[in-house]
Amino acid sequence: MPTGRPAPTAGLRGGAVGATAASLAGAAHGFGGGTLPDSTALTLLLTVCTGVGVAVGGVPVLNRSRCALLAALAAGQGAGHLALALASDAHVHSGASGFTMLAAHAVATVVCAGLILTAERLYGPVTNVLRVVLTPPTVGARPTRVLRPRRLDRAPRLAVLAVGFSRRGPPLCA
Repeated sequence: MPTGRPAPTAGLRGGAVGATAASLAGAAHGFGGGTLPDSTALTLLLTVCTGVGVAVGGVPVLNRSRCALLAALAAGQGAGHLALALASDAHVHSGASGFTMLAAHAVATVVCAGLILTAERLYGPVTNVLRVVLTPPTVGARPTRVLRPRRLDRAPRLAVLAVGFSRRGPPLCA
């Protein structure tokens, strides 16, 4: 498969990976026992997940296969978790909450992969339906006849062109 042209849904996949990685990393982190992000952690999380989304949308290898999607989402979850861990003041994992957090991140990765693949599969049919519904009807319209200008078989007359020329010169000054 040539990788010169991006997939039609490359932007959709990149944006979806970035957005879901950020939102679900924060949600899974809070669900798994971590602290909810403050403004610094949230800024770092959004920056990292935006970078992951741009990479997924821009690299043709990452926007064509299911395994690459799953790997990109896992990388986004891991990067989001790392960003939250670095920016949070009280980031403590106990044995049970560490496993719960890892399970929450894994479940979020699999669910998001399924949702993104479904959105990609529905992208073509939905856009076709929207195109048909939003295109104005053309019932009763006939093509109009195109009138072409006639060719001139002879050159234009010089008399017509010479009307604007005057033979009068400036007045003589003595």
